[in-house]
Amino acid sequence: MAVFQYKAAGNDGHVMEGRLQAGDRDDAARILLGQGKVPLQIEEAGERIATDTRQRATTGDRRASPKAIDYFTLELATLLRAGLPLGQALETLTDTSEDPAVADRARQINDSVRSGKSLSAALADSGPEFDSFYCNMVRAGESGGALGLALERLAAFRRHRRETQQAIVSALLYPAILLVLAIVAVMVLLAFVVPQFTQMFAEAGRELPLLTRIVAGTGQFITHWWWLLVILAAVGAVLIRRDWQSPAGRLRWDGRLLRLPLIGTLIRKLQAARFARTLATLLENGVHLLSAIEIAKEIVGNAVIANALTQVARQVREGAGLAGPLAESAVLPALAVRLIGLGEKTGRLEYMLAQVAEIYDRDVETSLKRLFTLAEPAIIIVIALLITVIILSVVLVILESNNLAF
Repeated sequence: MAVFQYKAAGNDGHVMEGRLQAGDRDDAARILLGQGKVPLQIEEAGERIATDTRQRATTGDRRASPKAIDYFTLELATLLRAGLPLGQALETLTDTSEDPAVADRARQINDSVRSGKSLSAALADSGPEFDSFYCNMVRAGESGGALGLALERLAAFRRHRRETQQAIVSALLYPAILLVLAIVAVMVLLAFVVPQFTQMFAEAGRELPLLTRIVAGTGQFITHWWWLLVILAAVGAVLIRRDWQSPAGRLRWDGRLLRLPLIGTLIRKLQAARFARTLATLLENGVHLLSAIEIAKEIVGNAVIANALTQVARQVREGAGLAGPLAESAVLPALAVRLIGLGEKTGRLEYMLAQVAEIYDRDVETSLKRLFTLAEPAIIIVIALLITVIILSVVLVILESNNLAF
């Protein structure tokens, strides 16, 4: 058993502090909930509690991180579901949040709510962290009288989206490290190792072997003109970034990505999962289908697919269903469209959209794991081939210098 320090909110909204004995943090949380207290912070005794020592300076316009907003959403949902009034819940978050930016946002939102604004309007005015999807989810919860439930679903949605992004970044990390190390190793060999042998051979007045001349020439070019390569790479990156940021350029690049054999399929599946999960979450909270499509298409990260969904929204506005226009657009996988059509026919559209999201989330995760599992040995093989060529060019110099024949 360990001793834990805690902060918890009672049914009246009063924040209390204390100590208790428990096996772990989860056990401590269960004990507090059993006592009718909502745990806000649980730390093992002796650990530094950030809220006791940090300075509560104003944060100005500093933005809260997406992860901090996720915790804010979940904590607000927990307090509301525990029966606390909205004002007291926001005050509690202001007093107990470990992130100064979140505490400042909670204070701003609470001030707006006390002045007569709804929570959704206060969120929209408080900062860019709360996008149209977030605010519309809250607005739907307010309209249906289930604000706590809407925030719980919103927190689950944001957590799932963040975990998906983290999984993709983690999968990319190891191949990226291998690639960087490969480039560094090749550059060192070309710039420092090969010239030592070629210079020795040239001083003897002998002609270098063809392979050695090619490798040495490449090394000399990189050594003498590296600054030009850096400038060209920087200019190219700036031009591509500028083109990417323009609407027409973004459309071109996203179209090219969709036409790539393997990458295009992965992008379609990833965007199908994102669109379906967003739409399902909005519909579950009472948002009208047309409004939900308009919001969900803003979540999609591909301009070509977003433009197609704009046309889908126009057809839905004119009275068409959802599956038909999606099939005509041909931007989402056929299975996703068929499942959405079944959901419309059976009156279980939200459920089918959630299933589509789960199917393609798992599919993308499996495909990425398989892709990067194959990429790692492929990168290693390419590295080995490059280094073999460089070493062979050096060996040829040594053999020639000793008048040996292959």
